[in-house]
Amino acid sequence: MARILFVTSRLPFPPTEGHQLRAWHLLRAAARDHQVTLLSLRRPDEPPLPETLPGIKLDGVHQIDLPTLRWPHQFVGLELHGLLTGQTLLDLRYRPSALQQRFDQLVQQADLVHLDILAVAGLLKQVPEGVPTVLNEHNVESLLAHKRVEIEKRPLHRWLLRLKNRGLESFERSACTRADGVLACSQEDAERLLALAPGCRVSVVPNGVDLEAFRPGRPGIEKGGSMVFVGHMDWFPNRDGMDFFIAEVLPLLKAHYNLNLEVIGRNPNPSVPKAGSGRVKFSGFVDDLQARVQRAAVFIVPLRAGSGTRLKILEAMAMGKAIVSTRIGAEGIGLVDGDSACLADTAEEFAGAINRLLNDPELRDRLGRRARHLAEQHYGWTVIGERLLATYQSLLQTKAEPAHRIERTNRHETRPNDQAHEHSKQTHGNQDPC
Repeated sequence: MARILFVTSRLPFPPTEGHQLRAWHLLRAAARDHQVTLLSLRRPDEPPLPETLPGIKLDGVHQIDLPTLRWPHQFVGLELHGLLTGQTLLDLRYRPSALQQRFDQLVQQADLVHLDILAVAGLLKQVPEGVPTVLNEHNVESLLAHKRVEIEKRPLHRWLLRLKNRGLESFERSACTRADGVLACSQEDAERLLALAPGCRVSVVPNGVDLEAFRPGRPGIEKGGSMVFVGHMDWFPNRDGMDFFIAEVLPLLKAHYNLNLEVIGRNPNPSVPKAGSGRVKFSGFVDDLQARVQRAAVFIVPLRAGSGTRLKILEAMAMGKAIVSTRIGAEGIGLVDGDSACLADTAEEFAGAINRLLNDPELRDRLGRRARHLAEQHYGWTVIGERLLATYQSLLQTKAEPAHRIERTNRHETRPNDQAHEHSKQTHGNQDPC
């Protein structure tokens, strides 16, 4: 049993969004076999963590208030400071002096340090020699930032984004190189990280889903022409995906009784293009998420950007939903077009898949059952937790060696999502694409 210092950029409980969900379940996995101390930044709108957390025993919990950043003067001040010091805005924002000081105190007693997101990777330079480090990459952040600039059409906003992301790629490369182990959510991201930082040691620890909490609804619960999308609208791939769907896909859908889309997630977009007027409802954050998803006939993921793997898809799979997604939206998950989901990238393909599903309950049922089976076989958090613990064990065993960063190649290994993909084909045979 090792002493793990687990550092997050926001409180992992209650887990209400993607980063928190992954952090929470990996934290629980770590605490199953090790003595874990949690060090977390706390945002101004978050209540302090309770004294006891459900299903987990921690050795200690330390919460550091994240300073409020006021626009524009503090943002400009941080940028000027970054220009003088060479630091990225991400590092400056999420490594306040109070966090550094507490980390210095706690790391002296740690056998291994887990940094749960790139935002806190600047702490790597404070880790004593000989203490192995793990960096959890929820996304390839520099790739995501580049894509955000490509999509942005407003010149001033493009310039501001470039300013905000200045030095991010270099910072991410340095962090991956310095860490003794890097966790990727998918094989695709692992290969991108190896291309970014050749020689870094990457382990694929996929995202997962709570199979007991997310279950299929009762038969007959679905409502006619209803669709649902789940995602916070303050994350640009979600906003861009909704803009694409409403402007380009929705007009192509056939007239169908009660055809409607519900968009669930924080910071809903109040401006809906004319094409979606009367047929799109932005509900914001809801308490009955599962019930609303279960009532929808089709679960859509029209993303055109992003990395990592989408927890929203895994939850929909566990609930046995018929899913229509772009290939980038389903990246890193072993969904097979026509077998466990419908995969479509153009507006015409996306609309065609939805039209078929809305008019074919048996097809919806078949896709949903196979999606649930796939989730049960490969994406339960218990199985995924074992991957994390195996990574810890490997690093702890090499702790005493002079050089414990081991270059790893992936070409001879079976990819986790390829295993899921192959399992689906062998179990159900090849299906016609949606």
